[in-house]
Parts: sequence; C-alpha cells; structure tokens
Amino acid sequence: MTRAHARTGLALLAGLASLAAAPAQVRTDAAAGLDALPRERIVLETHASRSHEFRAWRADTPEARAQGLMRVTELRDDDAMIFIYDSPQIVSMWMKNTYIPLDMLFVDAAGCIVSIAERTRPLSLASIESGRPVVLVVELKGGLVAARGLRVGDRVSRPEVAWPGSKAHCAERPPAR
Repeated sequence: MTRAHARTGLALLAGLASLAAAPAQVRTDAAAGLDALPRERIVLETHASRSHEFRAWRADTPEARAQGLMRVTELRDDDAMIFIYDSPQIVSMWMKNTYIPLDMLFVDAAGCIVSIAERTRPLSLASIESGRPVVLVVELKGGLVAARGLRVGDRVSRPEVAWPGSKAHCAERPPAR
C-alpha cells in the first residue's frame, strides 16, 4: 500500500467515523427546546388513594407555553408537561405541530382536575378548552388517563413548590347518565 493509499484509507475511515457519530450529536429543535425548560416533579393523586409521579417540563412563560410539546415524537410514561398561568382563566389548547396524541388535565387553583381531554388528535387545529377557569394544564402521553384511572376530581400537586397551599376537597365527577 502506498502512502497516498494509506492517507486516502485513513481519510475514508475518519469520514465514516464522523458519519457514525453524527446522529448522537444531532438534536432536534423540539429536544433542544425542552432541554431549556426547567423540570419538576408532579404527583397525581386519585380518589382511589393512588399516587402517580411524573417528571414535568415547566412552561410558565408565554414563549414556553406557545412551544409546548410541538415536534416531540415520543414521551415516556413518566414524562409530563405543565403549563402554568398566573391567574385562573379559561384555557384553550390545540395540537398544531404536535405529532403524538396527548391527554390533557385542566386543573384549578386548588389543584383539582376540573376537566380532561383524552387522546387528543395530533396536528389538529381544533380548540381544546378547559371549560372552567384553571391555573394549570398537565399534558401526558395519550392513553395514560385511562391506564392510570385518572378522572375529574382527582388532585395534582407540585411538591417542590408546595402547591397547592391547601388541601381543599375536590369534587368528584358526577355519575354518567
């Protein structure tokens, strides 16, 4: 093998090695955006005395709330996103640029789940409304509400910030007619 061939072979190997390493270095805009958001632990407490813990990305600015989970292609069962609002308000969400179905929990100032949207349709522009004033929206992987037995009247807490401050009673969902 000549020196020129050896250099060409080494250059070829170096090029292949850089291509093999490239996927580990490539980051999607969605992943980079989520990495910039703070994370915290949230706990969903059911009327059946079960607790479900999640690690949530916190969207507490208009920019973070506008981005949400857009362009995310998968969530783990213990991942969540919380959208925090300063004062109670009717909240409307949509699934534009969101590639996976989500379950949305709309939560009032007492930490009570007041409405739920299950398995929302990816890429939809349809409005998904809270129906009542809320201060928190929790987004979970689609199907987890049913799998975990969550329902209106269950409670959400944010232990790291001692929220909600009181343990007011959450009204249970009225029975189906």
